[in-house]
Amino acid sequence: MLEKLKEKYKKIRWTRTLCRRTGLTLAALLIFFLALTTHPVEKTASADNSSSSSESGTSSAAEKKSYETKYEKFENDKVNNTGFLVLDNKVHSYTANAQDLVPIYSYLFNAKGEQVMTTSSMNVSGNKDMFAHLNSMISDFAAATSLRTIMVTNSSYLLDGKVYKTQYDIPAQQTQDDKAKEEPKEAQEKTESGNTPSSAGCFEHLTGLAVDLQLYEMDKGTYPEFTGEGKYAWINENCWKYGFVLRYPAEKLSVTGVEGKKNHYRYVGQAYAKVMHDNDLVLEELYDFLSKYTYEQPLVITTSDGKQRMIYSAELDKENSTTTIPTPETSKSDMGYEITGNGGGRVFICADIGVSVTPPDEESSKSETQSEKTE
Repeated sequence: MLEKLKEKYKKIRWTRTLCRRTGLTLAALLIFFLALTTHPVEKTASADNSSSSSESGTSSAAEKKSYETKYEKFENDKVNNTGFLVLDNKVHSYTANAQDLVPIYSYLFNAKGEQVMTTSSMNVSGNKDMFAHLNSMISDFAAATSLRTIMVTNSSYLLDGKVYKTQYDIPAQQTQDDKAKEEPKEAQEKTESGNTPSSAGCFEHLTGLAVDLQLYEMDKGTYPEFTGEGKYAWINENCWKYGFVLRYPAEKLSVTGVEGKKNHYRYVGQAYAKVMHDNDLVLEELYDFLSKYTYEQPLVITTSDGKQRMIYSAELDKENSTTTIPTPETSKSDMGYEITGNGGGRVFICADIGVSVTPPDEESSKSETQSEKTE
C-alpha cells in the first residue's frame, strides 16, 4: 500500500514539473511570437516615414495631397494672348493691351533708398511684376559688383495713358516738363558705337515685359554698350533666378529670326525662366517643350526662391468661346496659380504647390560635393 502511494506521488510531482516546464516553454514561445509580429510593423512604419520624407522633397505625388482639383471656365479671348509667356515676333503680333504698366522711377532705388540704376527717359514704363524683379536683380548685382552703371533704355513708353513701342514714337507734342525729367539727350540718341538704342528687330516692348540695357558711366559722361561681359556677366549668369532670360541669343537666330542681342531681356517669371535656363530654350522652343505636360502629369520644379511649382498646358476649345481647365485649389493663402497664353490656342498654367525641403542651390552644392567625393 505504501509503495503504491509513493508511486502515485512521484507521478503527481512529475506531472507538475512537466506542466511548469511546458508553461515556461509556452511563455517563451509566446514572447518570441510577439516579437516576430511587432518588429515588422515597426520596420514598415519606419519605411513609410522615410518614403514620405523622400517624396516631399522630390516628387509631386506627396504634394498633390495638399490641394483639391477645381474645374474653372476661362474665356478663350482673354487668356489666349495674356500673361508672362505672350509672344510677339515676326510671325505672331501682340495685339492685346499691356497689363499692369507702371513708371520706372520708383524702381531705380534699392530697399535702402540708394539709386542702383538709371533710365534714359522717365516715360519708360513696364509691367509692375517685371520691374519689381528687375529692381531685385540690379540691386543684387550692384551689391555683388559695386557697379551702379546699368541704364534701362527701352521697355514700354507710357504717356497720357497710351503705350508706345519706343521713345521715338512719342509725339512731338510731349511737354517741356517731361523732357526736362529725362536723362541727358546723348543717352537717348546714341550709344558709344553710334547705334540708336531703339528696339529695331525686337517685337516685345509693347508687352511691357522686356527691357533693353545700356551702361551710363556718370563719372566719365559716357554711354557704353551693354555686352554682358566682364563683371556684367553676373546678369547673364543669374537673371533666370529673377525671372528674366536673354531673349535673342546669337546661336538661336534660326529659331527667333532676330540677330543676337546682348542687351535685350525678357521677363517670363521665375518658374519658366528656370525651365528655359535648365534646358537651353528660347521662348519659341518653350511652348513645344511644355505642351507635353498635363494636369495629371505635370512638370514639377523648385525655383530659386525655394518654392515647388507644377507646370502644365491645356489646349483651348476651338468649338466654343470658353474652355474648362482643371486647376489646383488650396486653403493656403500664399499658394495660387497663373495662366498665360501664347496666342496660338494653347495656355500654360504654373501653380505653387508647396515649399521644397531643400532649396535648389543647396541641392546643387550637395550633388557637387557627392561627385567630388566619388572622384
